Amino acid sequence: MKSALILVSLLTLVVGCDAVDAMKATKSMDDKMDQTNAGMKQTNIGIVTTNKVIAETNENIRLQKLILSKNDMLEKENTKNLTPVALGMIAGAKKFSEAATTEELMEYTFLLLKEINDGKPDDSLKNEKGQFPTDIVEEYDHQKMIKFNQILTIAGFTPTEKITQIIEEQIYEGGLYQDEAYAFLMARVFFLGTYLDNSLLAKPLKTVKKMEETINRIGSIDFLLKTPFKNYIKMNVTGFLKADAIEISLFTNGEMDDTWNAPKLWKKVMAGFKSDLKDGNVVTGSSVEQTNLSIQIAALKAKVQAYQDSWK
Repeated sequence: MKSALILVSLLTLVVGCDAVDAMKATKSMDDKMDQTNAGMKQTNIGIVTTNKVIAETNENIRLQKLILSKNDMLEKENTKNLTPVALGMIAGAKKFSEAATTEELMEYTFLLLKEINDGKPDDSLKNEKGQFPTDIVEEYDHQKMIKFNQILTIAGFTPTEKITQIIEEQIYEGGLYQDEAYAFLMARVFFLGTYLDNSLLAKPLKTVKKMEETINRIGSIDFLLKTPFKNYIKMNVTGFLKADAIEISLFTNGEMDDTWNAPKLWKKVMAGFKSDLKDGNVVTGSSVEQTNLSIQIAALKAKVQAYQDSWK
């Protein structure tokens, strides 16, 4: 009996020790888990902080691009010649449209249109006859034309996906800048039509890249000509002292201006495949390159044919 009691006591002691060890192990594990969780929390905080820093850095870079590209557009050398289009503004306009958000594009268009239409020179600049001197009038109108051409070039080179977004946000969803969106789209068509007429279509389309660029630009015009809101696309620019007001619409009495008449432009491009981009004008270094170019040309030609067929 005494031996049995000793055995039970020993077993109790062993079990108790195991329990204590288990409890210690559990506490140690809990401590390690707490340390791990704390470490993960710190890591997550670090990741969030890093992402925030990266986002802020990227935003600062974007805003800097906006400022620099705007300044580039307004460089005196780039604003001297504004007709038929402001070629000097193109580089800055491309960068500006790429960096700006769709809301910023609309806000800037609103601002420029307001400055053009409502801005007036200070009466203190008038002469003794109560009139503005000729040099004041010319400079004033020139500054307004610079603003007008900013809208044109920015709209002309805004990426297609942003144009689609502007249409969705401002036109289909009834946005704050719906009127400015219509003006912006008109500016895009006006610029691209003039740019094509005086640049890409002014010379033979004798390389694949020239043909491709021309097709893409006309395609941007074609798209807007077929929208359900096409009759609302227009732009009125007034506020000049001497120059005539600029009033343009996508359609005038149901007709398109020749510079953005898509059916006529597609016909001209299709003729270019025969007269400009024929085999004799395609220079390659190997038969493989020749084959690849032939395939590209055939694809571009089919694309133009599809556009032409859509107008029938």
